[in-house]
Amino acid sequence: MRVLITRHASAAAKLAAILESEGFEIQLEPLLEIKFDVKPVSLKGVQALIVTSANAAAGLAQSVGERDLTTFAVGDATARALEIEGFRKVLSSAGDVTSLISLITETLKPDAGHLVHVSGEHIAGDLAGDLTAKGFAVRREVLYRAETPSVLSDAAIQSFRGRNIDVVLFFSHRTAMTFASLVVQTGLADDFASVSAICLSEACARPIRDLGWQKIKIAETPDQQALRQTLLSLRN
Repeated sequence: MRVLITRHASAAAKLAAILESEGFEIQLEPLLEIKFDVKPVSLKGVQALIVTSANAAAGLAQSVGERDLTTFAVGDATARALEIEGFRKVLSSAGDVTSLISLITETLKPDAGHLVHVSGEHIAGDLAGDLTAKGFAVRREVLYRAETPSVLSDAAIQSFRGRNIDVVLFFSHRTAMTFASLVVQTGLADDFASVSAICLSEACARPIRDLGWQKIKIAETPDQQALRQTLLSLRN
């Protein structure tokens, strides 16, 4: 089974190594390029940090020396990234903004200090607005940006036209939107009848639903391990 991974290059390479060890053939088509904007982040008067991606965790590690401040992670993958970077008080939510807000409001008091949300340039939802409505003061720090390509690679186009891709993996709404746009632009919209898509969430699947896939599968939970299990079940 040949699998196309649309994640940014560094994350895709790590996943590729895992999947290749399990017998999959892998082709990489990064639909995001991560560019960090490292800068000092003031922690004066801050009671906790909020981190909503592994890339934000990497950016935060380069921007602060403090490692003992309570840090909320949107999910376990982000929590692991923070712990690898040496953050010692990491609390992980269930992988979505709603559960993250619940964890924060159940753990913290608004009058104990403000919160810093570390993120990329593009975010889903309104985390700061929702927390502000509950009495918290939130400052957002953008520490990276994710840029999308303007075309699909020649290798990807040839693989789709040659019916050499069995499954495409999608990890974000933005990469799915980018893929759908580039597919239409390239004239590949009729080439997916024998290809399945596996998505991290329903929101991620939404932009690609009209491309005529053989199957679209949604991971049971929004994390890489669940997506990998979905891939394994599709092969079996």
